[in-house]
Amino acid sequence: MAKKKQAEDHENLERWLVSYADFMTLLFATFVVLYALAQSDVNAFKGIEEALRKAFSQSIFDNQTSILDGQNSILDGQAGAANPLMLEYMSQKYEQSSYENIKDDIEKLNQEGINVEITDKGLIIRMNEHAIKFAAGTAELTKESYEILDKIASIIKERFSIHYINVEGHSDSDKISTQKYPSNWELSSARASSVVRYLIKNHDFNPKIFTTTGLADTVPVAKNDTVQNKAKNRRVEIVILRNKFKNLSDKNMQQILKEAKLYQKNAQEKLKQPSKAIEGLVGDDRELLKNVIDMSQQYENENKRIKSLDDSQYIHDGNRPEFMEQ
Repeated sequence: MAKKKQAEDHENLERWLVSYADFMTLLFATFVVLYALAQSDVNAFKGIEEALRKAFSQSIFDNQTSILDGQNSILDGQAGAANPLMLEYMSQKYEQSSYENIKDDIEKLNQEGINVEITDKGLIIRMNEHAIKFAAGTAELTKESYEILDKIASIIKERFSIHYINVEGHSDSDKISTQKYPSNWELSSARASSVVRYLIKNHDFNPKIFTTTGLADTVPVAKNDTVQNKAKNRRVEIVILRNKFKNLSDKNMQQILKEAKLYQKNAQEKLKQPSKAIEGLVGDDRELLKNVIDMSQQYENENKRIKSLDDSQYIHDGNRPEFMEQ
């Protein structure tokens, strides 16, 4: 019997598709990586990597030992969790969204004389004479200014702990010449410094994040031709600088991070402390005192839960409770 003739092998002319597909996959991955790098400030990361390596949790940077009391997280959170301080320093998206939230919160105050603007430089909070007042010809804050400064400080502190803040003092064009303030340069500088001292003393801001600038009447927001316009130019501006304007080789960054952590830890401890009135009632009964603190925390948590509910969640069997009836 004759053998069957074997079919000749044909050259596969489509082998190039395999290499092409591999190449396209690698090219796609390359562009994904480049895009991801573009979303964060790589230069900033290199500049602070060593400080963060020592300051943050062990699981973030190659299992290095933390300098902050051996905690797994700077905020006593779970190991490996996103750290708010790290987000604040490195995330441009966190920074931008926080700027927008602060702007919205301050605008909701409906306070005359306050203007908020987000620029390439950062978040600028302008407070003219209608919002922040000084004794005439001095840098002494009046009591009317305390309330608005307290509100603004609380709004800033809620989102930023380590952002650099520059406080600028501005004056109108009216000349001043006293022994203490020979010109508007000294007066505007002193007023900016007064605001910084108030924020540090009354709201526990880290002094290292502040700088002050006195600009006299060189940067007006209105012409100095009317009493109203001069009042607008007599102002103080709080400028929360974008991270890209920071000195990335700042040798104090480790200390700033450490102090921020300690401040947050102390703030949490204060919430756990009972009032003197409660201590007087329970005396030396530490177990009873512990129960009081636990109940207080449960009460606070329940209040937060209730506030988070909308009206529909109060409805039972289709009827509203009497206390919700108009």
